[in-house]
Amino acid sequence: ILFLTIFSFYINFYYGHLGVYPLDTFLFYDSSLRILEGATPFKDFWISTGLTIDIMQALIFKLFGISFKNYVLHASLMNVALTLATFFIFIEFKLSNFFSFFYSLILSITAYPVSGTPFLDHHSIIFCIFAVYCFLLALKQKKDIFWFLIPFFLVLAFFSKQTPSGYLIITMALLTLIFFYFNFSKRFFLI
Repeated sequence: ILFLTIFSFYINFYYGHLGVYPLDTFLFYDSSLRILEGATPFKDFWISTGLTIDIMQALIFKLFGISFKNYVLHASLMNVALTLATFFIFIEFKLSNFFSFFYSLILSITAYPVSGTPFLDHHSIIFCIFAVYCFLLALKQKKDIFWFLIPFFLVLAFFSKQTPSGYLIITMALLTLIFFYFNFSKRFFLI
């Protein structure tokens, strides 16, 4: 776990500093700064996507300071979260420690280092993956917290980018209705 954390963080941190693409690399940098300065998105300035990444990045700038390193820190932390969540879901579904580690390591190389900086597609897909993981855990472990977290992650995904998350929201709603139909209970309905 320690190796996966360090590796997934630093591989993205390294590749996030290997060049600048003006259109993509600074897409959320400027809008996050404007939020910190008190501007309101959509009212005071236009953003091209949802608010999730802008608000998350503004929070990171507020906590750690405004710098490109802290901009890449955001993407690196998302890479760590995806890597560790994948490792733990594989362990939960009884994949061997070796393969859980290996597949999580491969994912950490291919997930966020492709862009290196916060990017809407990556955030949306990662939050969608978290929602799918929660759905699988809710079915397996029968814990209410996972049913509660599914809409939370889907909302974060939707307000990162609507295209992939909208499809998953429809799919998850249908699967949940099917599950609810075969496992009806008042308690589940209230959750």
